[in-house]
Amino acid sequence: MNPSDPENQISLVDLQTGVIDLHLMPVTSSATDDWTLLDAGERARASRLRRPSDQVLFIQAHGLLRRVLSRYAPEAPEAWRFVVGTHGKPALCSRAHPAWQTLRFNLSHCTGHVAVAVACDREVGVDIERLDALPLSEDLAETLLAPRELRDWRGLGGDAQAQQHFLMARWTFKEAVLKALGCGLGQIEPNQLEVMPDPVGPGWQARSCAPPTDDMRVDWPARGWLQGGLAGAGHHWALACLRHHPDEHLTWRVSSPG
Repeated sequence: MNPSDPENQISLVDLQTGVIDLHLMPVTSSATDDWTLLDAGERARASRLRRPSDQVLFIQAHGLLRRVLSRYAPEAPEAWRFVVGTHGKPALCSRAHPAWQTLRFNLSHCTGHVAVAVACDREVGVDIERLDALPLSEDLAETLLAPRELRDWRGLGGDAQAQQHFLMARWTFKEAVLKALGCGLGQIEPNQLEVMPDPVGPGWQARSCAPPTDDMRVDWPARGWLQGGLAGAGHHWALACLRHHPDEHLTWRVSSPG
């Protein structure tokens, strides 16, 4: 499939009216075609990875990102140029792509799968993890969950499957929220970030339980986070995107690029 072919283009109109797109792709054993799409920096990063499987995952993930972006804008996949924010979040280079600065995206990958989230004029974050990535334990729950979350987790009454799902959903959503904000879990301990269903409106609340420091200057929009997640095919993904106002209706759609 040629992503820049007019028949394969995706209109930005839906994204402008509150739709968030999530593109999922399984990783295959070969990444030859995607290698030709990468720029020199991406190729250098891939080459520094020691394990061949990690190289293939990196190459296919970044190749998918380029092909997905080319479905929204008439640019060849290999033509995209990126810049990196203060905490490492990539964005489109304004000099190379001045007409597409409202296009926002985020990339996540784990063993066996790649996820790309795309939004218009709003920051978005995505995380995907294997369901068996987290061993279920009290110690791990205390490491990952804020106090109220830990209370709710313990309230599941020893239902191992429900506790595992709760832990995975919170972990991936926290990752996605922080990626949407342009930072990461290196900036805050997981148990110092609380994500809870909004009691008075749609979406979720996110807030820091950590004391403010000079190293952690993040504007925490408390209300209006969209949360999406799916447990299936051995993976769990979470999508985070901030509403322009707390009552704005947002939705997401999932596709699997060919």
